[in-house]
Amino acid sequence: MPDMEEEEHDEGIVERENKGKQNMLIEKDEEHSKWTHIPSDILEMIMKRLKLIDFFGTSAVCSSWKATFTKAIANKHIKPLPELPLVILQSTKIPTSASSVLSIKSEEVCSFINKNTMLPESHHICHGTVEGWMILSISLFVDITNIIFFLNPVTGDVVIAPSPLKFPSNSPIPRRSNLNMGRMVASSSPKCEDCVVVGLFIDYVHIAYCRVNHDKSWTMIEAKKEDAWNFLDMEIFNGKLYVRTNMASSSMLVYDLQDSTNNPPKPIVLGEIPPIRPLPESRTHENQIHVKGNVIRFLTTGYAAEELLLIYLFNNYVFENDNVAYMNVVKQYASPPQVTKCEVFKLDTRSNKWVKLDHLGDRVIFLGYDKSYVMSRTLLNCSEELIAENSVYFALYFPCPEPWSKAQLGRLCLTDNKIKYFSLEEFGVELYAYPSWFLPSAW
Repeated sequence: MPDMEEEEHDEGIVERENKGKQNMLIEKDEEHSKWTHIPSDILEMIMKRLKLIDFFGTSAVCSSWKATFTKAIANKHIKPLPELPLVILQSTKIPTSASSVLSIKSEEVCSFINKNTMLPESHHICHGTVEGWMILSISLFVDITNIIFFLNPVTGDVVIAPSPLKFPSNSPIPRRSNLNMGRMVASSSPKCEDCVVVGLFIDYVHIAYCRVNHDKSWTMIEAKKEDAWNFLDMEIFNGKLYVRTNMASSSMLVYDLQDSTNNPPKPIVLGEIPPIRPLPESRTHENQIHVKGNVIRFLTTGYAAEELLLIYLFNNYVFENDNVAYMNVVKQYASPPQVTKCEVFKLDTRSNKWVKLDHLGDRVIFLGYDKSYVMSRTLLNCSEELIAENSVYFALYFPCPEPWSKAQLGRLCLTDNKIKYFSLEEFGVELYAYPSWFLPSAW
């Protein structure tokens, strides 16, 4: 036994010596490598011309490049070439499987983002994104509360919002674990001092918000019962919260969140939103209702958050009479709805009126329930086909019976309303999934 212990001890010494020699050789190679001695300012110029996957790969080349990369991240003065948003497909099956991350640019599943880091457990739900951060929740099944937190899937950083967020006790619908929070938006990265995060509950009656780095609890905004209206969508623009409602006048409410302390602010009513023209039509045939000209609305900020856009996506669909739930939401369609056309409106901040855009100009739009993006065509590192004029991408979720998939990914040309659908079967990913757009970032 003593001899065996001495042999193991000697082997350990030899192994450590070999590792030490290997490290010395690696360091020596780096010192003599012409790549190692590239001046940092020139390396930074190179990094600005790299796509995202190569941008992050620079940190793995050598210790010198890693130092330059780390400095660039810390100072936020270097960014990779702008690219199309990725598509996150979060499975709707129970138990939930890991998410898939797709790139419509390369038409493949992305590998540089660890999908298990993004949504590691089945009860993590993504409600929105902001500046490369995902806004997630964990439902606690005991008292139906949510822990809200931000996750940067590239860096692995996590920022937790103040205190658990409880489902409102006076909600008109019963509490439902894991499903009580809908879309969430934030004013900026959670690491910014003045970041505000806002959540819309699925009862369409309550909105909660908090200052991530200052507040100790959430402030609740409740729709007025006497007016019999509900909150439908929201977006933060110029420091204010714009909320679309189903008021008789189809107005939008504007809340100045900076104006309030512990009490919810009083809204300003913004004029009427554009009417739907023509109005949707419906007919019944053999217990099925056929709807033509239905509209899905998306509220989003434009490129660099310099404009507020309201986008109407028209579609036709079929459903059965008994498949309607709360707020007239269709629980299941007979077949996947078909997108037909799109209309885009921009808010004129001087007159507070909506102006229809007949041409998108430099814009390319990505529509999604949790987050929509408006990006500059001239700045995107993509082929001309992908960023052709008047392109509107959509990532939608429609519950349908098998064998149809629930996720729908496509591109519409605003000029002639021609549509191209992307086949998710070719990606080899989970078809029963909820799609979201996401722009990864290291900041």
